Amino acid sequence: MIETRPLQETDYAAVLAVAEALPDWFDADARERAIPIDLKLQHGFVALCDGIVAGFITLFVAEGRLTIGWLGVRPDCQRRRIGSRLLACAEEFGIQHELTEIATYTLGDSVDYKPYETTRKFYFSSGFRVYQRSTTDNPGCPEEIRIKKSIAQSDAAGNRL
Repeated sequence: MIETRPLQETDYAAVLAVAEALPDWFDADARERAIPIDLKLQHGFVALCDGIVAGFITLFVAEGRLTIGWLGVRPDCQRRRIGSRLLACAEEFGIQHELTEIATYTLGDSVDYKPYETTRKFYFSSGFRVYQRSTTDNPGCPEEIRIKKSIAQSDAAGNRL
């Protein structure tokens, strides 16, 4: 059974354990410095599988968009729609805060790297589209794409528009 709920401080160690299990996606700097800091400053949600944190998403607002900081699902729990459920929590959070777009950035598709091919496929199948491409001086991420999608808003009766 999978359930989702808001991220709590007591989840931080479990979230970091999920990130640690994903070295193909999160490098040492992300796992050891960035994610621990961001957990304290960003909103988020966790997915629990049999009571154990199986995935997480963190969120912040930038440029008027709800932005995904981090999203990860334990390797043994992937392909169970956990990422989609976390994304749905994020979109609901966006609706509650009257935001109309959700965005993130990832490794560009000019870089042949299977883990991020899977990441892009997940986002594109969820309705995200590229709105900006840029090259970087980071050898680990020579091309970055910024992607976004509209968040369906609700009318006064709570119906999605």
